[in-house]
Amino acid sequence: MKNNVMIINTSRGALIQTSDVIEALKKGKVGYLGIDVYEQEEKLFFKDHSGDIIEDDEIQRLMSFPNVLVTAHQAFFTNEALTQIALVTLGNIQSLLKANDIDNKAALLA
Repeated sequence: MKNNVMIINTSRGALIQTSDVIEALKKGKVGYLGIDVYEQEEKLFFKDHSGDIIEDDEIQRLMSFPNVLVTAHQAFFTNEALTQIALVTLGNIQSLLKANDIDNKAALLA
């Protein structure tokens, strides 16, 4: 891989080994990093931690780099995604009321 590459991860946090990318940032192998996913995001994203001490040293180190942008994962906030979530939820409620069963159990387990 060339030096100074830009990595953007909007897929899954586990695709990037955070400790490795920190080392690559320090050495200039990675020049820029943009992520909206993180392996431990459920503990950090969508909550106000402005008055908290963040105990996750890796995310703190990542956010200390001026060439790293960390944002919360927002993909499901689109009109299309929210509409589909609402339609599936309403369909499940209707199925449950009619037949005491849910049509798409596989989706619930995903």
